[in-house]
Amino acid sequence: MLKKLRVGLFFGGRSVEHEVSVITGLQAYENLDKSKYEIVPVYVSKSGDFYTSPKFLDLKNYKDIDSLVLSATKITFVRGGLQTLGFWPKFIPLDLAFPLFHGSFGEDGSFQGLLEMYQIPYVGFGVLGSAISMDKVLSKQVFASMGLPIGKYVVVLRGEKPDISGLKFPLIVKPATVGSSIGINKVDNPDDLDFYIEVAGTYADKILIEEAFENCIEVNCSVLGYKEVQVSVCEQPIPSAAFLSFEDKYQKSGLKTAGMVSLSRIIPAPISEKLTKQIQEATKKIFLILDGCGVARIDFFVENKGIRSSRRFAPQDDTECQFWVNEVNSPPGSLAYYLWEASGIKFSKLLDMLIGYGLERSQDQKKTTYTFESGLLSKIAQKGGIKN
Repeated sequence: MLKKLRVGLFFGGRSVEHEVSVITGLQAYENLDKSKYEIVPVYVSKSGDFYTSPKFLDLKNYKDIDSLVLSATKITFVRGGLQTLGFWPKFIPLDLAFPLFHGSFGEDGSFQGLLEMYQIPYVGFGVLGSAISMDKVLSKQVFASMGLPIGKYVVVLRGEKPDISGLKFPLIVKPATVGSSIGINKVDNPDDLDFYIEVAGTYADKILIEEAFENCIEVNCSVLGYKEVQVSVCEQPIPSAAFLSFEDKYQKSGLKTAGMVSLSRIIPAPISEKLTKQIQEATKKIFLILDGCGVARIDFFVENKGIRSSRRFAPQDDTECQFWVNEVNSPPGSLAYYLWEASGIKFSKLLDMLIGYGLERSQDQKKTTYTFESGLLSKIAQKGGIKN
């Protein structure tokens, strides 16, 4: 009998998207093959403390989070895994970490850097790719450098006055480093702009102000792999208002279908085959330039002229529709499993593949030398130390 892989499932976190992360963690746990993996659940509190207990894997226990945390074991990191705190510390080795955080201190490269320091293989993007994906301004600059079309925008730091002279209302104002549509608002006139900048500034110190994509539909596409990648079918998410809200994404159903899968959507997206291929190619290029590993979803806007009431393009509209890249949803996002199920890959198989990519990257990293023996310190010490 093959030995099970011990996988640390990390969720929660010090982020405004804490609850969303817990849902993602429980979704992943429900779909992981327990005959292959020994799951170590790790819940990170809103204050940033790490705990483990099998009780974290049952949603009913979250009715009283304070009691749940008190009954759990507090842990810390050591090389190769985790260690319980207390008089009799216990080492918990991990074969792989599966980060399922959303937002700050988890999705933005912070946690990935921690895992790198403690030499723990992990699923998903690396430090740099995670950081760029999380920052909506930096990612737009990367898209532009690739020659991909993006919308008009300006950036303002918290407390500063923006110069929006080059933009036309209505505008979308959003925190530059927060996901799940938290802190996002549509602004129809200049009188409301300062207020909504202040709202966005409570969630991030960098605020993105961009022209709203009117008369457009949203189209999303996912990409999967490590060195060689494949792309999913495209989808059209259906917002209830001017943009996809937190409620659209996460509060339209219960746990079994919670997360982005609960969103109203059309799969495949009602766009031409030619436009579908263009968006899939752009998705693949973005993933590769970010040194992607695992799965990501890229969001686009598409002109909706030519879309009939049946929501299908007429053949003559193949060359008439412009698209723009909006943003990258690096792991975990929703793991885009609904797109992969529509592409023929079940959620449990997708999780197996993600774990495999994480282990493959770890093996590649072992081929890199991270130390260099120069003898510099001993030479300086022999000469009597550092001299001014």
